[in-house]
Amino acid sequence: MPVVESDTGLGTTYERIAVARFAENLASRYSLSRVLEGPVDGITGIRGLNSVPFAMRGASVEVLLADAEEVALARRIWGRLELAVPPVIRQARGFSLDAPERSFDLVWNFNALPQAHDADALIDEMCRASGRLVLVFVSNTRNYGFPVHRLHHRAAGEPWSHGDVAAMSPARIARAFERRGFRVVDRPFVDVPWWPDIDSPIEEVAATFLPLLRGRVRASRRLERYTWDEQSLPYFDRHKRRALEADLARHGAIERSRCTPLKMLFAHHRGVLAERGAS
Repeated sequence: MPVVESDTGLGTTYERIAVARFAENLASRYSLSRVLEGPVDGITGIRGLNSVPFAMRGASVEVLLADAEEVALARRIWGRLELAVPPVIRQARGFSLDAPERSFDLVWNFNALPQAHDADALIDEMCRASGRLVLVFVSNTRNYGFPVHRLHHRAAGEPWSHGDVAAMSPARIARAFERRGFRVVDRPFVDVPWWPDIDSPIEEVAATFLPLLRGRVRASRRLERYTWDEQSLPYFDRHKRRALEADLARHGAIERSRCTPLKMLFAHHRGVLAERGAS
């Protein structure tokens, strides 16, 4: 598959900011010196940037990506940040972490687990490499748009590309962590806008189910307005980020809510955060 060279669309931009905020809050809750993210990055935009907030707060970060070109692009972007502790960004060997035992404070990934050929083996590696915290985010199968998303793939004749749905179960992930000596401390929701998680512009999805609309579907202005390449990414510049967050604030009422049932319905991603027990 071609390397994604930009964040494109309102959904991807919102997702990026939501994940960054979560990482910032997590860094505030825990003292994290070493962070490992990988072995792949399932965000819809540029790969390899999710752990920047940890590095900007002084952590030593290692990122594993699936493709050599993804590694090169991520290295260029990270290089512009002029961090006190430069990251290690390398290409993963399949779904292996290749990390020494208990060598990181946090081992995590975003939408990687369902893509793994053996989810339990990946969880084994994560738990072995972490001396303190493990964190997994997966797609929220209870999002009101998830069934439409799956149906859209079938109607459009597109193979399902998001991995094993069974591996998207937070309950199953929590049990797997607990069997390995970790205690679940949080089950967060992240990326919780009002629109459904359909992974495509709504105009494209509508045209799939209503063929008469296909000739009238035009490229959405949302894609043009919220498109950021490696030169224009706004997330790591204080002033650009502030302006972007002000623009996105009107979409974040549910994310800011404390109503769990509402978040369960609207969240695009659910996570499991677990801490190593005393041993």
